[in-house]
Amino acid sequence: MRQDYTATDNRENHKEKHHRDTSQNEMFKTVYQYSKGILLPADMKKLEEIACDYCKVKNYVYQRYGGINSISKLYPGYTVQNEMTKSGLRNNLGLPAVYFYCAIFDALGDIKSQWSHIRTKVEKNIRTHPELMPEERHYLRFTIKQSQCFSAVLSGKTPSADGNWQESYSTLRASVNAKRLDQYLRRQVRKHLKKLHTNATDGFSVTTKGYRYGDHGIYLSTKENRKRIFIPLTDNNHYERQIHVTIDPQTGKVKLSIPVTIQVKNRPDYCNEIGLAISMTKMFITDQGNVYGAEFGVHQMDLTEYIRTGLTRYRKNSRHNPGRKKYYAKKKRLEATLHSYINAEINRMLKTEKPRVIYLPKLPPTPTVGAIRKINYSVNMWQRGYVKKRLAQKCKEYAIEFVEVFGKDISNICSRCGKHGIKKHGVFICESCGLKLTEKHNTAKNAKSRGKALKEQERLQKGDAAKQQAML
Repeated sequence: MRQDYTATDNRENHKEKHHRDTSQNEMFKTVYQYSKGILLPADMKKLEEIACDYCKVKNYVYQRYGGINSISKLYPGYTVQNEMTKSGLRNNLGLPAVYFYCAIFDALGDIKSQWSHIRTKVEKNIRTHPELMPEERHYLRFTIKQSQCFSAVLSGKTPSADGNWQESYSTLRASVNAKRLDQYLRRQVRKHLKKLHTNATDGFSVTTKGYRYGDHGIYLSTKENRKRIFIPLTDNNHYERQIHVTIDPQTGKVKLSIPVTIQVKNRPDYCNEIGLAISMTKMFITDQGNVYGAEFGVHQMDLTEYIRTGLTRYRKNSRHNPGRKKYYAKKKRLEATLHSYINAEINRMLKTEKPRVIYLPKLPPTPTVGAIRKINYSVNMWQRGYVKKRLAQKCKEYAIEFVEVFGKDISNICSRCGKHGIKKHGVFICESCGLKLTEKHNTAKNAKSRGKALKEQERLQKGDAAKQQAML
């Protein structure tokens, strides 16, 4: 069964393996392929059956291995794979191995991700707990990081560390009230542990043994022996990776998502350091006052207003509403237009500014209430998250250093003298030195100065650490 797992190449393990093998000049990117035309209803029904069974396998894994007693089985996953093989679920569903084991390791990836988030949240609570002593915090952190100890504590058993750690752990455990701390740890985990479940039947993953390219399309395995579905594609690109198939039965369309490795584009002429500020109306303002994405607010408002009015109209006519097909179609077109504009402006900004380092203030959380309902709705619909994600992705592709700086009061402090100023109608005015700039221009200049100070501080800290190491 090890061979099946190797063929499955779970996306998370696949990425970790390639991160070890690839150099710093390579990165991962997801490319998409789309079906050409509309699939036959019979073929789409076969894909729906696979997606439905894929969902059942994932829910079975969630239910059986999502609890505290299965932590030791999650890494590396061979135990779960063997137990799932012996369960007979695959034979009952009639699901090919190329889908069955993908579903198992997709579900295991979700379970591992949840446990990772739980550990992060519990460690944060331990760090901020006012009544815990330093040795108690040390004991809790040690227990969390040692999977064997962590699992034993959650199960109410006596924990024991691996190998040489046992003596140190026993001494540490004897120096604190272990019973009370174990109970605290169990309470924290119960607070954050959720029962995983999915109803998504719109897609599935498949390994390289489950498909082949040919005839300007792709042949996918089905639940019938030695029979495949042919899906014509809009391009002739061929890949040999685990792919994710997304189906849309309503439109008869199929989308393939393929993780690929691409070369980082190192540009010797990209040597500048720039500060950026993100705005709702103008996408980027640099520390030099250059504006990119001047029409960003127009595209954003078109999408926001269409969604707002569409929802209002739908609520008023919920009983006799003719349908949402046209609404979602236009919404998709508006989003595509906005995203295309964002990507084009990011490319233009990078080509013009030629940055080696980009400093951007950390964005505050989206407010939940506002003075004016319409404005508050526009703020909530502001796609700043997509802008930041695409900027970070482009920086990786061009080997540009992307630095997020501390954003508190960054728009209220003068970029020339460092004193607090006032803002009127989008203009920053410093009463101390007389500086007068647009608010976002001043923010971008502060982002650059804070970013450079942060890098200098890190450089000095590394130098001090190197000196201490040399002395030792």
